[in-house]
Amino acid sequence: MSRSDEVNKMTENVYKGILDQFNPSLKNFVTMGKHYEKALTGVTVAAKGYFDGLVKLGELASDSQGSKELGDTLFQMAEVHRQIQVQLEDVLKLFHSELLSQLEQKLELDIKYLTATLKKYQSERKSKSESIVRCQSQLKKLRRKSQGSRHPNKYGDREMQVTSIQQHHFV
Repeated sequence: MSRSDEVNKMTENVYKGILDQFNPSLKNFVTMGKHYEKALTGVTVAAKGYFDGLVKLGELASDSQGSKELGDTLFQMAEVHRQIQVQLEDVLKLFHSELLSQLEQKLELDIKYLTATLKKYQSERKSKSESIVRCQSQLKKLRRKSQGSRHPNKYGDREMQVTSIQQHHFV
């Protein structure tokens, strides 16, 4: 295997490694984030039920002469819980908009870009390889002609041109 082929194989392996291993892992991470978000949303729904229960208990306790102090305490607990809940909902919104959505969008763009770049690289590589094969074939024909010719120097300039083109494609 030539050095050029080794470099080509390594380059393609980098692209394929990103597309086949890293990006799927990142997709899985986004999916887990969505599950986490869904679980926290479920906690929020349960917390609202808890908040409503605290308020209702506070109202019942406030109506009673002997439980007024307990009712005030329950209202204070409900207020603290409401504030925590509002903060959690704000964090959830940020988590969704700033992290999950952005990451998912960038991942999709990255996959499209890498796929297109890999195809372009492979196409360019194929084109250069085909050009090199053509140049090698022309060079072989010219050498055969010059060996069988009475004037071998006649083909010398053309052979130099083909060799120059061939070296240019190896770069």
